[in-house]
Amino acid sequence: MEQEFSNNIVELAYHGIDENISPDQTTVVSLRDLMRVHATLAELMQFFHQPLHMQTLEDVEDYMGTVDTNGAFKLLHAARYEIMQRMLPKEVDELFDRGVFDVSQSPYYFEDKSKNQT
Repeated sequence: MEQEFSNNIVELAYHGIDENISPDQTTVVSLRDLMRVHATLAELMQFFHQPLHMQTLEDVEDYMGTVDTNGAFKLLHAARYEIMQRMLPKEVDELFDRGVFDVSQSPYYFEDKSKNQT
């Protein structure tokens, strides 16, 4: 079976949420944790909204850094694997385990572009 790709990043990211989580379901989170996730998103917006910040691949690589440096990837990693892990109720972990958020397509950037070159 050939892998399918999509450039609809919003659809891929939100897959399974509306069907499996009620809009009325709530959870209580630490304000400090919420503000750290907010600050992470604000930092990413600050960089990526302005094309002049990323004129070269090196600009983006320097900004992103790694999990071991103090770049944006470290912020993303902490937000996803540390902070958000504390925020999500166990029921959501069970939904992940059941695969309800798994998509059948991959994002377009997974596609091997070298196969399309002659």
